[in-house]
Amino acid sequence: MHPEHARLIEDLRALAPKTRRLETAAYLGADSEVLGVPVPARRALAKAWVDQRRDAPPAEILAVVESLAGAATFDEKTLGALILGLHRPARQAVRPEDLERWLGAMRGWAEVDHLCQNLFPPEQMLADWPAWKAAIRRMAGDPVIARRRASLVLLTGPARRSPDVRFADLAFANIEALKAERDILITKAVSWLLRALTAHHAAAVAAYLDANAASLPAIAVRETRTKLATGRKTA
Repeated sequence: MHPEHARLIEDLRALAPKTRRLETAAYLGADSEVLGVPVPARRALAKAWVDQRRDAPPAEILAVVESLAGAATFDEKTLGALILGLHRPARQAVRPEDLERWLGAMRGWAEVDHLCQNLFPPEQMLADWPAWKAAIRRMAGDPVIARRRASLVLLTGPARRSPDVRFADLAFANIEALKAERDILITKAVSWLLRALTAHHAAAVAAYLDANAASLPAIAVRETRTKLATGRKTA
């Protein structure tokens, strides 16, 4: 354990509520211990820690994130993602293989989404596209469902923010590979990604729905068609 990680876990335990809701871990889909530190408190802790290290080299920050990613509790794992979001040079230094390694310890939708949702912008991915594309494709075929979810969630931000067809092509390929799955971790992520694609590829999404409605999760078809018609997830 990194020495800074040891200090941060002390802070997290001090922030944890005295009583914890028993259903929290089940809701988060986590098999890690959940301390129950509220997101605003975790975010404030991450910000205070990063503010003291704005000039630290990325490798120093990433060493702490690495330690947190493999930790025992949900709160530690997600704190690492929050730190990455606040320290731009460290986030920019993340390589696809780093992300794959960290995801090896992630379980459930919340741990995955903290690390993958809107954290890596399209510009960062496109700067090393062959490596990012290969990593995301591997995740789509991974036997661990959390990593398969990551292969979809990682693309939602870039698909919404960038018109680059490379994101759309990879998104449709991953959706096609995972559309038969009916676990909510996948069905909701498929819906999320299809709706993100409507920002720049609405016609392609509509055509894909027409051709694949019978094989896609019903929730994805319903929510995406509503998005196409109204601009919202639900009517």
